[in-house]
Parts: sequence; structure tokens; C-alpha cells
Amino acid sequence: MVRKKILVDIYLAHNLGDDMFLDHLSHSFPDIDFVPFHPGKNYLSFFKQYPNVLQFRYTFLDKIFSRFGKNMLTDYKRMSDDFDGLLFLGGGIFREESYWKEVYEYRTQISEAFKNKGKKVFFAGCNFGPYSSKEFLEAHKDLFRKIDQIIFRDQKSFQLFSDLPNVSYAPDVLWSYDLPAVQKEEKILGISVIDPRHKEQYKNTYSDYIEAHKKICEKYIHEGFKVILFSFCEKEGDLEIAKEIAKDFSSIKIQNYTQDINSYLRRIGSCSHFIAARFHAVIIALKYDVPVIPIIYGDKTENLLKDLNFEQIFIYLDTINQITKAEYGTISSEEIESNAIESKKHFQLEF
Repeated sequence: MVRKKILVDIYLAHNLGDDMFLDHLSHSFPDIDFVPFHPGKNYLSFFKQYPNVLQFRYTFLDKIFSRFGKNMLTDYKRMSDDFDGLLFLGGGIFREESYWKEVYEYRTQISEAFKNKGKKVFFAGCNFGPYSSKEFLEAHKDLFRKIDQIIFRDQKSFQLFSDLPNVSYAPDVLWSYDLPAVQKEEKILGISVIDPRHKEQYKNTYSDYIEAHKKICEKYIHEGFKVILFSFCEKEGDLEIAKEIAKDFSSIKIQNYTQDINSYLRRIGSCSHFIAARFHAVIIALKYDVPVIPIIYGDKTENLLKDLNFEQIFIYLDTINQITKAEYGTISSEEIESNAIESKKHFQLEF
């Protein structure tokens, strides 16, 4: 039997959440080969962990041809010949940035190339927004009408397009991810950090962000806790921020994600308390039953918490000074299990 080969549009920047998406996808469909649309060679060692994740073919000759107007990376007709389907896999992939029309045009063109060959196109694991214009919303409604299925990870996004028959909802992909077993430890505070300067509306909160985290670290160290700062994505500035927070403390440890998913997850799961700025840090902590304080920097985390009926006071980046007054929250094991079951709908795809 010939194995199907699916092209996967996914953000690959050594970011824990997206790497876990790809890991989960590989294990969920062992009889299908997946080729991330990622011509760079910096993920070769990661791909080699999976027998069904293959490097996108982009040769030296392809680079030469691109100089003469034949760009293989935009030859969507050829791609639709080479692959059996197209999957867009990612979280916050529909944001109304200044360049959104270019992204939209790419997604429309490549989707149409596959649909013209009678091949399926899916979006999974995503949320919609933030956005402000009706043009952005209506353009994507038009795109979604043309593809086979889109599964949103929050109710707010789903409700925007619930009139389309191919649109559905399921909790985030990683609710159904099998986390490695851990040995719990006492009095360990884990903190996932981000660089607020990467978020347009929160650029001016940088100083407050650093200062508030130093205060919370000092408080917990004084109470006899070990503190670990978690950098989920070095490329997006997490590691730089962690170093800035830790520089005045000799005892603070930094865990920088370097593509060893299991060991990184075990370190998160061993914590007794967690402060989570990264979206997937919230989910991982909750799945490990680690009490968590979510720090909100965008719609996606707020919508997640509302879907969970999370009752604790929300802490936003611009209210980060309130962090020392925040309370930790958990959810029930029944809710974790329910989310895990429902989450599998993201991968109930028939390529």
C-alpha cells in the first residue's frame, strides 16, 4: 500500500508548543508521511526522531532556478502534484498584522492549487484573532468556504464562523498529548516568560514586567522555594528575558527549550507552583495538576480560560504589578480528561 504524503504548514522556530504539535501529529498518524513546508536544514535532527516526518525537498538547483524567476517555493501547482493533501497546523495563525494580506494570498493560492487537484485542505489547532476590521473577517470566511475542514481551539473563534458547515471546535491539540510521567517536588516555582516587546500593545510594559518578576522571585526565594525560569522559544526572546530577570539572583535556574521535549516537560511537571505567560505553559501545568497563575498577553489565553470557566482573577501584562496578589488555580481531573478526549477531534482528519 502506497503511503500518503501530506504537506504541513507549521511554524518551526524551536518553539516548544509548535514542536509538540508536530510530535503529536506524527504519533497520531503513524501510517502517513508528513513534510513540513520548511526548506531550511535547521530542523533535520528533530525530524530524524520520527520515521514519518520528512525534510521538504529544496535543492541547490532549486535555489539557482529561483534567481531566474522560477521559485520552487511558490510553485503551488507542482506541490499539489507531489503531495496528497495540505494541513495548516498552528495556534494563533489568524492575526490582523500589517502583512496579513500577503499571508492570506499565500494561503488562498496554495489551498486552491490543492483543491483544483481534488486534494483535501485542513486547518487544525487554531484560533482567530486578534482582528479589528470587517475586511479581515469576511476575507477569511471566503477562504474557509473553499477548504474541507477547519477546527478552532476556542469557542469564541468557532462562533464567528459557526454558520459554515465545515467549521468545528475542539479544545487545544495538546490537551490530548501524552505527557511523560514525573516525580513531583516540593517548593519549586516555575515561571514561563515571554518578551513583552514582541507584543505591540504591551511594548511599554517591559520594565514593569522585569521588575514584577524579580519581586515574585525574591518573595518565593525568601520563603524557601527554588525558582526555575522556563524559556519556551529562544528566538522570540524568552531566554534573554529569563537572563535579565535572573541576573541579580545566584540561585535561580533557567531551562531553555532545545528540542528535547520530554526532559523539558518533566521539569515543568516536577514544579509545585507555576506562573505561565506562554499559552501552552498553562495547559501543560494544568495537565500535570500544578497550580498555575496564567499571565494573559492576548485573546488566545483569555479565551482558553473562559472556556475552562477559570475563576481566578486574570492577570494581564499591563497589570503585571498585581502578580504578587494573584491566586493559583487548577481544574478537576474530570475536566482534564474531558478536554483530552474532545481534543482528539483536531486529528480526526481523513486525508
